[in-house]
Parts: sequence; C-alpha cells; structure tokens
Amino acid sequence: MRVNLSIYRAVLLGLALTAGGIAQADHSELNPNVTDVSPGDTVKVSRIPGTIYLRTQNDPDDLIWDRLPVYRTDLYSAPPVHASVILRFDQNTALEPKHLYFQVARSDERFYIRLRWKDATDDSATTVDRFRDGVAVQYAINGPDTSFMMGSGPDNPVNIWYWQSDKALVDNLAAGGYGSTTRLPEQSVAGASSYITDAIVQDNQWHVVMSRPLKVEGEHQVDLSRDSIPVVFALWEGSQDQRDGDKRVSANWIMLDNSNG
Repeated sequence: MRVNLSIYRAVLLGLALTAGGIAQADHSELNPNVTDVSPGDTVKVSRIPGTIYLRTQNDPDDLIWDRLPVYRTDLYSAPPVHASVILRFDQNTALEPKHLYFQVARSDERFYIRLRWKDATDDSATTVDRFRDGVAVQYAINGPDTSFMMGSGPDNPVNIWYWQSDKALVDNLAAGGYGSTTRLPEQSVAGASSYITDAIVQDNQWHVVMSRPLKVEGEHQVDLSRDSIPVVFALWEGSQDQRDGDKRVSANWIMLDNSNG
C-alpha cells in the first residue's frame, strides 16, 4: 500500500486545526474546566509556589492537579514513514482522533507535565504478540521552525521524554530526524504513573507525570528557562498493536508560554 505523505500531512494538519471547533460541540466531554488546544495555540505554564509541594516528586494524582488548568488536544495516526509501519497502517482509522489531556507547571526548581488519556486496558507487558502502552513529549530545542516529526537534522534536533508502561522511569532522548533517536547520557527526567479503573471499562485512564530540574548539564536537552517552548505529543496503545513509528501524534507544535508575565 502506498501513502502520499504530503497529502496525508495536509489532511492531518487541516483536521487538527479545525479540531478546536469540532470539539466545542461536546466542550471536552462537557467539562467547562478543560480548554481545547490545536497546533499553533499557546498555553500558559502554571507556577507552583515555593510553599507548595507534591506528596511525592511526581505524584500523578496529587491534589495540586485539581487546581491547575487542564488542556485537551487531539492526536492522529502518525504518517507511516517506515516500511514496517506501512504494512500495518489502517487508512480507515488513521484520521480518528484520540483525546489527550495535559497540564504544565513549574516550581522554582522543577518543570512538570502531567498527561492523562482513556485506555480500556493496562498493557504493561511486551511479548511476541503483545505491546506496551507509552506516551512521549517532544520539545523543539531551537524553536518551532524545527520539524515536529523527530527534528530537522543534527543541527536542529529535538529532546524527547518517553514513558513506557513497563518501566518505572522516563527515558531522556534526542533525535535529529527519522532513525536517529538516541538515549542521552544525562538521564535527568523522572516520572511516575497510575492506572485508574472505572466501572465503565472504556473510561479507565492512564495518569502520567514527567518532570525535570530547570537547570541540567549536557547537550540536546530543552532549555526550560525559555519564555516559549514548542511541544508535541505522541501516544502508543498496546491493545491496538502500536509500537515504534505506529503511534498517534499531535499534528504540529503547541507553544508553552513559560514567561513570568
């Protein structure tokens, strides 16, 4: 099967840019405290006062999250750039959105991002025919002119925080294009997760928090002191046999307003 990537990207971006209008019909599942976000939009990074602490450093269910703004964006199937993904690519479901909710905050010392999404199954084991759940946050190191699809070469890379359900850690990665993803020597990102079950199985959710000190040593790590930080998200659902390049992604950069204003 051949997929015209230029047409696919145009359709994907067009749907994402109109997703805000489409989502208003249900207003993020009738929750007035959730703001719908599309690629190109800007969201404010919340400030956590120095007198307030999470119960544990990356507690995904701390009460503080109930007090911070919640944003929702839609993720779509990533373009199948690898041959192995093309073999598994389903054009009929490629443009069906997956809702990802996120919150961003910083204290005087750390930067936090909390992610949650509905997932009927906890897939934390990897075998020959079973795959794990995962989520990633990708930051443009040099600004939004960087390709949101894994960076624009070694001179314009991205920093990636990658959580997998079968690990008790978050991998700190960098990439400068397809096939170049590298685990950085400085594993400065920490995280924690919880899987929340519901009486309605389809409403089960993953809650994941990732955080990093504002100041770190080493190359290819996002500068969290910048006033504007471009991010995109990626999500893997093991129950749908997603792995590697077979994933859902946001269609372009969302801008984090990290200024003090």
